[in-house]
Amino acid sequence: MPFPARLLSADEEVAVETRPHWTYLAAQAGALAVLITAVLCVTVAVDDFPLPAIAVIGAMAGVSAVATGIRLVRWANTYYLVTDRRIVYWKGVPRWRGIELSLDLVDEIDADQTMWQRLLGVGTLRVRSVVEGHVRRLSFVPRPAAVRQEVYRLQDEAVQQATEPGPREGQETAAGEETPAPALDIPDQIRKLWELVELGILSEAEFEEKKQDLLRRL
Repeated sequence: MPFPARLLSADEEVAVETRPHWTYLAAQAGALAVLITAVLCVTVAVDDFPLPAIAVIGAMAGVSAVATGIRLVRWANTYYLVTDRRIVYWKGVPRWRGIELSLDLVDEIDADQTMWQRLLGVGTLRVRSVVEGHVRRLSFVPRPAAVRQEVYRLQDEAVQQATEPGPREGQETAAGEETPAPALDIPDQIRKLWELVELGILSEAEFEEKKQDLLRRL
């Protein structure tokens, strides 16, 4: 299932869209496989195995199966995105919530990988903000070095576009039309407000109040 389009702005372009690496599921799935194997061994291959022991192992396998199912649902509803405006980490269980950081607030990105993680193509990204050096940690990111390079590329493109000469705000074009001043749409304003909550500048109550005020303008 792709990332819900309703959570993106109309003109927002997605450069990277991925879920956590499959190793996010590996430990839980491996434990379930071991327990299922143990149940089969003691019930089929071993004669006169104590029934209480079989019940205990079976119960452990059942709990592990439920835990694996929950983790699978979380994996299927967790997204890492890089757009031309922001880095997004969204989770949809039990409700949509996430962490976002505008590209213009990204100071530096560190990719952390062990030797085995390099072989498997997974790692952790530490995204440092320009605001008080705040760090956001993103785990189980597939190909973290490539994601980091994509963020830097988008930042460079944004800088180039900002430095390109063009008509200023309120200045008339060759056709005699006045260029309007750029304005953020309401979803972007809500995202900017949430970033202030993440940075500790706004409280959640203040965020909800301002969000409702913006939504009433739709």
